[in-house]
Amino acid sequence: MTKKNNLERTHSKTMKVLVHNEKEAVIVTLKEDITRLQGERDDRDKQIADLKADKDELQTKLSKVAGEKMLDKNPQIADLSDSRRPQKLVEMISILYDNKWTDAFEKSEDKGDEKQICVYLLDIFKACWNYCKETCEKQTKILEQNLLLASENKDGLYALSPGSSKLLTEIRKRSAKEMMPNLYEKFKSVKTDIKEDLQTYVESCLEVCWYSAINEPPMHYGFDAEEQADDFREYTQGGKTVDFVVWPAMYLFINGPILYKGVAQYKN
Repeated sequence: MTKKNNLERTHSKTMKVLVHNEKEAVIVTLKEDITRLQGERDDRDKQIADLKADKDELQTKLSKVAGEKMLDKNPQIADLSDSRRPQKLVEMISILYDNKWTDAFEKSEDKGDEKQICVYLLDIFKACWNYCKETCEKQTKILEQNLLLASENKDGLYALSPGSSKLLTEIRKRSAKEMMPNLYEKFKSVKTDIKEDLQTYVESCLEVCWYSAINEPPMHYGFDAEEQADDFREYTQGGKTVDFVVWPAMYLFINGPILYKGVAQYKN
């Protein structure tokens, strides 16, 4: 009887050990599964984070490209970060006419009567505008050819991307201040009949004309008060007929909206 009891106790003890070992094995397996699943979860979280980061980066790049394309040669959308945007040039030309032009008028009284002086000063502005347009066009062609390593005999077959074109315009605007003295000297070499005491007036004309020329697209100035009658205001008197133009009208681009009305003298 004692032997039987001992066998039963031994069996019971053995079963308990087996059950315990099985439980421990199950616990170990579960812990391993938990660790594995946690690792898989962490990997998935990292993949999701990486994908989200890639998505955000792509969206940023797409937004940047879309913004560049939208702003590039689209003057209807103002780039408020540009200190020489068209709206600022309107302020510049207004100050030029109200202040610098008046000073230049007083210094040009030896040119004749009021009409002759006005025509003389307008001719200077017109010469500045034509010179800046031509210089800008030549510079653009040279820069694009050099940047793209294009040959001169392939004129018109090369073009910068919208982003590169915008960057080129920004560089020209940023370097304009340092370039102005050279622009003035070169202009003087081709326009030799300008009085030395009109330097301030000429420099101001060149400045606003240069920024207008390098704008994308280039801005435009109108000098015909008869064809563009609504775009001019009277100088000192009105009338049915244009006697002479005093100051040009400024447009956002050729055939574009007017930004600043010109000035003309009228007669009956």
